[in-house]
Amino acid sequence: MITDIILPLYGYKEGELVPINDGFHNTVYSYGNLIFRVSPSSRRKQLDIINELAYIHGLWENGVPVSLPVKSVSKKLVETIGEHHFVVAFEKAKGTSIDVTNRDLWNKELYYHWGNLMGKMHMAGKTIKVDRPIWSENQPDLLNLLPKITSELIAEKYKQLLNQLKKFPLTPNLFGLIHNDFHQGNIFVNKGRLTVFDFDDCAYHWYAYDLAAAFYHAYWQTSSFTPENTQFSSEFWEHFLRGYQHVHTLSKELIQQIPIFLKIREVFLYTLFLEKCNSDNLEDWQGYTLTHLKDNIESGKPYSDVNFTEIIDSFGLGTIK
Repeated sequence: MITDIILPLYGYKEGELVPINDGFHNTVYSYGNLIFRVSPSSRRKQLDIINELAYIHGLWENGVPVSLPVKSVSKKLVETIGEHHFVVAFEKAKGTSIDVTNRDLWNKELYYHWGNLMGKMHMAGKTIKVDRPIWSENQPDLLNLLPKITSELIAEKYKQLLNQLKKFPLTPNLFGLIHNDFHQGNIFVNKGRLTVFDFDDCAYHWYAYDLAAAFYHAYWQTSSFTPENTQFSSEFWEHFLRGYQHVHTLSKELIQQIPIFLKIREVFLYTLFLEKCNSDNLEDWQGYTLTHLKDNIESGKPYSDVNFTEIIDSFGLGTIK
């Protein structure tokens, strides 16, 4: 078994790996103070992983709290198992995952620090040069969703969204290296300090996509588990953006882009669920989620009731023309 091979590569003669996530693209295990990520070579190239790890190290050098990769006994950051898998070990982030039902944790202070962390990451990325996927007008489908979309209507809606991206100015305060999956599930908190991990999808993309992904998942879980928290959206954006603005330029254009990327995130998740779920044997929540996502995409319904014009005005960034 693969798990029997991993520990000796890192100097451990015995022990048992604890599976903590059989994700959409990787399998993740825990052992002591380490996290092991196993990636199929059918999805990842070794050079892609090496560049991902270089980005993480660059963030750390710039003071961004990240979970650093750990070398094997052979002094390798990426180990190969057979012909089909790559293994990377990471330091286990301190603290715990974020529980949206815990109001002592899920509050204005966390939103501020989360936005501040994202701003620091976007600023640091301006000085880091790595070979990662890059959005361009010729390759606007950076997430590579179109080949996976089976609905003609959803494919057309997605193309319309991609065409809107081509109108955005490619400026250093709107576009650069991003995490590309920056939701609360990829952050640990320890006594108020946040650590970000899982840079598997990092790419040169629009900063607004990171902001949209953060809010998308935060709003999804909050509205699902604590629907009585009706002030969440306004509180989140007020404090998240103030934290972000403290270290990175906040502009009208950046905020204008967020609703578009919320819809792109919706298409991404719909496609991901379709790919992962067994359509012949869907659990109730899976069926509901797929139907909900499909209906929202096809109808063009805004993801939330957030008024982004008001956000632009509240930060003194001018009104949308």
